[in-house]
Amino acid sequence: MTGYSAILPGADGLDAVWQVLSEGRCTISDMPEDRWSAARWLSPEPGLAGHSYTRRAGIVAGAFDFDAGCFGITPREAEQMDPQQRLLIEVTARAFDHAGIDPAAVEPDRVGVFIGAASLDHSTTMLQDPQMAGPQYMLGNTGSIMANRISHQWNLQGPSYIVDTACSSGLFALDHARRAIGSGQIDMAIVGAVNLLMSPMPFVGFSQAGMLSPQGLCRAFAKGADGYVRSEGAVAFVLERLDSAQAAGRRVRSVLVATSVNSAGRTPGIALPSADRQAALIEAALTEGDYDPEALAFVEAHGTGTAVGDPREADAIGRIYGRRRALPLPIGSAKSNFGHLEPASGLVGLLKAQLALERQTIPATLHCDEPNPDIDFAGLNLDVARSTRALPAADRPWLAAVNSFGFGGANAHAVIRQPRPDENVPVAAAGELPPALLLSAANETTLANLARSWLTLAETAPADLGARIATANWRRARHRHRLCLAAGRADALAQGLA
Repeated sequence: MTGYSAILPGADGLDAVWQVLSEGRCTISDMPEDRWSAARWLSPEPGLAGHSYTRRAGIVAGAFDFDAGCFGITPREAEQMDPQQRLLIEVTARAFDHAGIDPAAVEPDRVGVFIGAASLDHSTTMLQDPQMAGPQYMLGNTGSIMANRISHQWNLQGPSYIVDTACSSGLFALDHARRAIGSGQIDMAIVGAVNLLMSPMPFVGFSQAGMLSPQGLCRAFAKGADGYVRSEGAVAFVLERLDSAQAAGRRVRSVLVATSVNSAGRTPGIALPSADRQAALIEAALTEGDYDPEALAFVEAHGTGTAVGDPREADAIGRIYGRRRALPLPIGSAKSNFGHLEPASGLVGLLKAQLALERQTIPATLHCDEPNPDIDFAGLNLDVARSTRALPAADRPWLAAVNSFGFGGANAHAVIRQPRPDENVPVAAAGELPPALLLSAANETTLANLARSWLTLAETAPADLGARIATANWRRARHRHRLCLAAGRADALAQGLA
């Protein structure tokens, strides 16, 4: 992996995501009235037909905001687009920037797009007034276009499609991308996932099934866990062939060791997971990746906080990983912070694993004051990471595993590791800055805001300022409005930006 980005509940951007995780915060709130009316749809009486017993959710502020002009999309087209398409375009653009890739400079037929998505809530918003549907309605509200929109935006000509396996969609998309790269079909992939809560009907349906938490918390692996909390957001990763990324001089942020997928098959009920099939899934990843369970820093579990799902998942993880280790294996779930993003949840887990390995810190899993007594944590050699803990120094790179399963039985597992020192180009030592800084943006206002952010950077003059300037100059997309300033010294750059 060379780049990634996210917009999550209460966390717009990577720094904000890590702040929520590292501070141990929960970003769940009440569903705003502009989404759906509590007076019409909410009832505290469980099982009341046509109603939900909860309106707690993880909400993205500004989910409907979109700078259409930045992406060359007309306002008329943008207003007919599912906001999920718009979120995916935004996080993909940020992921390219984070990877230091100008998308105009890639070989278009060597880049694929793989998106995990399941919800089409926006398509139902015009049913009450069909005359609102315009010429862009179908393009704006067809599932496949969530991937195709990204390919069209940046002229990416490799495979482009969505994957829908419910809650495991994001990791299934990752598996498809890895195999496409491994087969030589492509060299680079955009792997993304998205979920937005735009209709009350899924709340009603999941309430009727008793799957949602009445207390509005995902209490993963906790005693008294009573269901999950629906949430929204988007995540995107740039996945590259290792030798291609190295040849381009890009920073390798993690290495994807293994992915595996399977199905639960026939269980007592289609929504009931299978511990045996999840164990087989993890064993397949372990065999293919040929890694040592002792090297696992932690496992980011699906961990929704349900009475059935948590014990079966813990059994599978402990059976294959935990019992093959000397020390207990830490496990946790980002759903305790952000809620359950359904088709995007696996990539939220992958992002948490990535950030944790980068920062050598395992974030706390919240709302687990007392572990679930139905799980034999000691016998499975598992330990819920209920407090933040630092990763100890090791003589080999740490690994992290991510587990995910859909409520129809589609299971997925992924393992990443920290890059070895020899897998990255050495970071340039602090010294003389490049002679100039080139900034670009889609409009003047955005360019001014960008310059202000750089002013703060120039005034603080971090040790990697030269590397940041070089990245801005050579490894970012070029937009219409541009600013070039002398940058030989930090004080001169600060003066020019001011």
